[in-house]
Amino acid sequence: MKLATLKDGTRDGRLIVVSRDLSRAATVPHVKTLQAALDDWEAFAPDLQALSDQLNGGKISGTLAFEPALCASPLPRAYQWADGSAYVNHVELVRKARNAEMPQSFWNDPLMYQGGCVAVLAPTEPIRMASEDYGIDLEAEVAVITGDVPMGASPALAAKSIRLLLLVNDVSLRNLIPNELGKGFGFFQSKPSSAFSPVAVTPDEL
Repeated sequence: MKLATLKDGTRDGRLIVVSRDLSRAATVPHVKTLQAALDDWEAFAPDLQALSDQLNGGKISGTLAFEPALCASPLPRAYQWADGSAYVNHVELVRKARNAEMPQSFWNDPLMYQGGCVAVLAPTEPIRMASEDYGIDLEAEVAVITGDVPMGASPALAAKSIRLLLLVNDVSLRNLIPNELGKGFGFFQSKPSSAFSPVAVTPDEL
């Protein structure tokens, strides 16, 4: 199934189910937000899937035309954002651009950092910065939304915790990164809010 969030004037918006062809959407009567659905996924997922099946089968009246411009991020804010640089060629090029050596360990031990997730940009929202001199850049990435992942989980167990997948524009401020990392304490100001794609999809939908 495909899920999205309509802007409704609140921080977390209104959860909707979106048709497979991205043309129609239906509101979810008993679950207001995606975070609420994620908090009790085992209970809500079957109902959401049933609603998705009905929508795709043309069995729901009063549906909405799906308009990405009216949507917030599927998950407008999250408890945690963990970014893993798994594409080592990208890491190598970025570090080369700032004259930094890449440790050999990066080829088998991915770099990870905890980023900001207080507010995630809507899919069509402008990226506003105080100055273009910050070196605004984009990074196209794939994101996963998980349920609770036990400490020490195996890859197979972690995979079972994946609830949804989506695309993300991970915004970077290239000209702020060297000085910030030079302090030896990681990203903060150089990694502002990212933007998610209009819909999040379940693994089977992908």
